Amino acid sequence: MLRLDTPSRLGARTEAAVSSALARCGFDVYAPIFSINGRVDLVYDRAGQLVRVQCKTARVARTALYFPTTSNTGNVPIGYAGEVDEFGVYAPSTNLVYLVPIADAPARGCNLRIVPTRNNQAAGVRWAMDYELGPP
Repeated sequence: MLRLDTPSRLGARTEAAVSSALARCGFDVYAPIFSINGRVDLVYDRAGQLVRVQCKTARVARTALYFPTTSNTGNVPIGYAGEVDEFGVYAPSTNLVYLVPIADAPARGCNLRIVPTRNNQAAGVRWAMDYELGPP
């Protein structure tokens, strides 16, 4: 029986969604060929500047989209600082892609808020709409 939910298949769908959204926005997108297990999933050209992207799949966690900002190789979390410039985040629940600069993402995991807070707090909230790129 073919499993459609393996980590490799999920990652491939996410990379395709992020690449597609970038291309729909008019960016040239490049995929590494000889570093398929490298830290950079894709590169795009933003006005002559090459941007390194690590793709992540977001899941809904209560009132936010959550994605990990580390890889867990051998159960050891390893961050991406200095190795990528942005996280390309695909959320199947919203069918949208978000671009999050690594400087805006906490070290272990990142929440992108999709509904207002109960107390209407806005300071320090990472709103998903601020990072939205569009559909794949």
